[in-house]
Amino acid sequence: MNPLLEVRDVVTAYGKIEALKGVSLSVAEGSITCLLGPNGAGKSTLMMTIAGILRPKQGSIRFSGKEISSLQPHAIVACGMALVPENRLVFPNMSVLENLHAGAYQRRDAFEDDIERLFSRFPKLQERSNQMAGTLSGGEQQMLVVARALMSRPKLVLMDEPSLGLAPLVVEEIFRIIGELHRDGATIFLVEQNAHMALKVAQHFYLIEQGKVTFSGDPGSLAEDEVIRRAYLGSVKH
Repeated sequence: MNPLLEVRDVVTAYGKIEALKGVSLSVAEGSITCLLGPNGAGKSTLMMTIAGILRPKQGSIRFSGKEISSLQPHAIVACGMALVPENRLVFPNMSVLENLHAGAYQRRDAFEDDIERLFSRFPKLQERSNQMAGTLSGGEQQMLVVARALMSRPKLVLMDEPSLGLAPLVVEEIFRIIGELHRDGATIFLVEQNAHMALKVAQHFYLIEQGKVTFSGDPGSLAEDEVIRRAYLGSVKH
C-alpha cells in the first residue's frame, strides 16, 4: 500500500521544550495505523501538528504527496484530512444536526444524503438530531465528533483517543464503527491507549515515548515484544 501520510523528522516544541524530537512515520492508504504511547509522550502533539493546529519547528509532513506542514488547519481539511479530537469536543450549545452541518462548512455541494447515511450508521444521533450536543452521553458525543469529521468526506481520519473515558460496551461500539469505516474504504490514523482493542482493527503500530518513535511493526511483532506486552497488554509472553 502507498503512504497517504508521511511524517519525516518532525520536531514540535512548546517554547523551548521539544515535545516531538524528530518523529518519522507513515500511514498507508487504506490502512488503520495505530500510535501507542504513555501519557505525555507526544501523541496528541503529533496529531495537532499533522492537522495544522501546531506548527512544526522542523521536518516534513506530506499528505497525498503534498507538503502540508506550513498550511493552516482549514487548508488541510480542504486537502482531505479530518481530526476527531481528544475529549469529545462537540459544540455543546448547538444541536446534533447543527454539529454535522458544521463538519461540512467547506463543502459547496449538497450534503443531505451524507447526513442520512451517517444517521443510518449512527441511529442514536438521528434520534437526538435536535438535541443540544452538550446534553448527550459521552458515547453519543464521541459518535457525533466522528460523524462530524466524516461530513468533510476525508481521505484520512485522525482519531485522538476515541475510547478515552468511555464505558466498556461503548468502547466496543466505537471500535465496531472504526472497523466499519475501514471496510468502507477509510484510511485511519488512530491514537489509542486501549491496545487490546486496537489489535483487533489496526494493521500497523507505532510506539512513541518521550517524543521519539521507539517501535514500528505489525500486530504480530507488537504482541511478540515483551516490554510492550507488559506495558500495554498486561501480560508477558513466556
